[in-house]
Amino acid sequence: MKPISPPPAWLTKLLQRLHPSDSLEEVEGDLEELYAYWYNQYGKPKADVRYLLAVLSVLPPFVRQRSKKHSQPLYLTFSMIHYYIKHIRRGLARNKTYALLNMVGLTAGLVCFSLIALWVSDELSYDRFNKNYDRIFRLTALAKTESGVIKFAVSSAPMAKALKEDYAEVENTVRLDLREEIITHQGEQVLEKGILLADPSFFDVFTYQLTRGDVATALHEPYSIILTESAAKKYFGDSDPIGQTLLLNMYDTGYGASYKITGVMADPPYNAHFTFTMIVSFKTVEVAKPDVLTVDGWGDGSYYTYVLVKEGVDYKAFSDKIAQFYGKYVGERFAQWREIYFYQLQPLSDIYLRSHLQYELAATGNEMHVYIFSTIGIFILLLAGINYMNLATAQAVSKAKETGIKKVVGAFRHQLMIQYLLESILLAMAALMLAFVLCYLLQPLFFQITGKNLSLFTSPMLVVFLIGISLLLGMVSGIYPAFIISGFKPIVVLKGNFKSATQGIVLRKLLVVSQFVITILLISSIIIIDSQLTYIKNKDLGYNKDALLFLRVHGNADVVRRYAAFATELETNPIISGATVSNTLLGSLPSGESETVDAAGNKVQVNTARMAVDSNFIKVYGLHLLAGRNFDKVSPATKVLPVIVNESAIQRLGWKDASSAIGKPFNIGNQQGSIIGVVKDFHFSRLQHLIEPLAMYPSDGYFSRITLRTNVSQPAAVTAWLEKTWKKHFPGVLLDYIFSDSAIEAQYRAEERFARIFLYFSVLSLVIACLGLYGLIAYTTSQKTKEIGIRKVLGATATGIAGTLTKDFLKLVVLAFLIATPLAWFLMSRWLEDFAYRISISPWMFASAGLAVILIALLTISYQTIKAALANPVSSLRSE
Repeated sequence: MKPISPPPAWLTKLLQRLHPSDSLEEVEGDLEELYAYWYNQYGKPKADVRYLLAVLSVLPPFVRQRSKKHSQPLYLTFSMIHYYIKHIRRGLARNKTYALLNMVGLTAGLVCFSLIALWVSDELSYDRFNKNYDRIFRLTALAKTESGVIKFAVSSAPMAKALKEDYAEVENTVRLDLREEIITHQGEQVLEKGILLADPSFFDVFTYQLTRGDVATALHEPYSIILTESAAKKYFGDSDPIGQTLLLNMYDTGYGASYKITGVMADPPYNAHFTFTMIVSFKTVEVAKPDVLTVDGWGDGSYYTYVLVKEGVDYKAFSDKIAQFYGKYVGERFAQWREIYFYQLQPLSDIYLRSHLQYELAATGNEMHVYIFSTIGIFILLLAGINYMNLATAQAVSKAKETGIKKVVGAFRHQLMIQYLLESILLAMAALMLAFVLCYLLQPLFFQITGKNLSLFTSPMLVVFLIGISLLLGMVSGIYPAFIISGFKPIVVLKGNFKSATQGIVLRKLLVVSQFVITILLISSIIIIDSQLTYIKNKDLGYNKDALLFLRVHGNADVVRRYAAFATELETNPIISGATVSNTLLGSLPSGESETVDAAGNKVQVNTARMAVDSNFIKVYGLHLLAGRNFDKVSPATKVLPVIVNESAIQRLGWKDASSAIGKPFNIGNQQGSIIGVVKDFHFSRLQHLIEPLAMYPSDGYFSRITLRTNVSQPAAVTAWLEKTWKKHFPGVLLDYIFSDSAIEAQYRAEERFARIFLYFSVLSLVIACLGLYGLIAYTTSQKTKEIGIRKVLGATATGIAGTLTKDFLKLVVLAFLIATPLAWFLMSRWLEDFAYRISISPWMFASAGLAVILIALLTISYQTIKAALANPVSSLRSE
């Protein structure tokens, strides 16, 4: 039989345009069979003429639309649906691999998207429960220094009253502070976190309510306290706590102060930028530290001020207006401060996600993380949908002959369309049901990873969206077999002559490239993130951080009074090599204004971090003294305060070198001081911040922290001996300690959590991308079955065929690598900007990610390519 040329294309188009649609498929197929017969019997010229006459004979007015009473009904009966479902079940059972891949890919994508959507939605919900959410602002400070601009979340205690009294735009203000202190109740000591100090106006600014007590008077008196429901239950059980007292080691004489319970409130929502377990009257601060309301108090930036503006106020204009509102309150100091200190309003909506100021009230989130995970979630859902459609398309090829046979025996096109659409939708809904189950089962793991106790089923809008997207994916992925394959002519598909359009193949390749772009981007990013976190953990902080043990005193007078005897016994044990005391720990140093002179001898004000320490501090921490001397073990009777500063202070003040600083005046507050030494810079804050000027001075007998240098190889022995010795010297005092490595790790817990979540999603993205690649290779090999058979008959080896198939797909992965690399570099450069000390992005990071993805892609496609290369050519060429 000689090769058959197709009938004239213009006649075929004429037939398709003018013949009634209800019988077009049958007539077109019959005419093509007749043309093939005429072609073989009489040759092409006569066949074309006969085909022209035949086409004209079936065009209007010679034929007309069939009567509707003869059309196949489009409604579905129960028996028809039952038949479709039974047929679909049998089909999936015959193609277990296809069904499994489709289910796994779509389920993974839906689960991933659901969890990311829950996390993102929760991050965006912070503080929105407040009725006056859009009118609440925080007062923040800005200090202009020689080394740049420093922004602080803190302000001073007198500022709230001044703003309310001086500006008509202000409706109300409230001062806050958050503390962690020891509470003694019924002879037991508990370290209580989340003790909030607040003014009575707290309930006017923020949306919180009392369940018991009078909100108008609950915080008016000093040493009054409001408990949350959980705190009341914790300390008093089911009894009424109103009027009872708790003993807090806070603003006391060293032995605790009695706080009267004046109210109970519901537990606060967790999705606020600060949470608490109890509220203490801010009047307590004013009584215990009356200086906070004096002129000196204006320089004590230790508190947080929130402002509720009136409706209709332009907060940006008002923020500019109050930039230096403190001027009339600080007297002659304003002449120097006016060049340094400025204040502005920060919207409540910006605090949790967009604020990374120094001395934040509590740990904040990261807006970039929200953008990154939102993008990942959307792309993973898209990739899962793309994979689902790619695999459905590949599987549809094997249904072509089945479709042809069904049409030959009388199946109508709309029946086939319903079957294929129903099959795709049912598979998508099965994946959705499995995703719901996995979301429920993964809830504890999700909480462990993210610290958020969220459930998919508490978000009905998300559930409805997932149902809708699953139905859409099922319908879209069923369109190809439903509308395209069901429309092919039986004679074409039964001969195996139908091919996918070139545009479709290009589209699938583009989709696979996009999948691997995202995957390589994620894997490159996780390598960079891990490298940065490793750098942070191993960076030289300028002091010997290993084997340090931190103890908190919580203002207990017995510990301060008996410390000398305790320190003497510490020296007798070889597992303790040193002990020192201070008023704070590294990582959370207070700051304040100091007066000194510049290089020209002119008086200047400089903001420095401050630490009150003893003479052992430099030795215990392993600091390097560049010039001058250490503090004396016993402070001499002098009115001049000895001060040791760091290198950054020397640079900030423009002094020549460390030696030139010795003997220069350095007044802290009202205390006259003089520099006696300079230490090499060390990191006393997180690595997100540059090292700032630091001033250390003698603790003068009072301290709140003890630091021990211990034997790093015997941590268990250290803690056991310490507990015994502590109990001996300070019976009844809670021992609160933490090792330095745990303290440093806690500083970067948010980054660690981000990296861990990023890693999991990167792995899932890679799995989904590989499923997409598998779908494309399966589709391609099925399309090239006869080509591969012919190549083998002509002498091609299995290795050569496998290599040819593999090469095309590796090109896609390489193309994805070239696109993903600059994107990853740009995004990770932005992320690293949050760190003052960071790694340099190296080419090996991208090369490693690309190589890993290429190797995994090779493993993915090797099965299909080798299987196709080893297939018997007789099977594929039998019909020829």
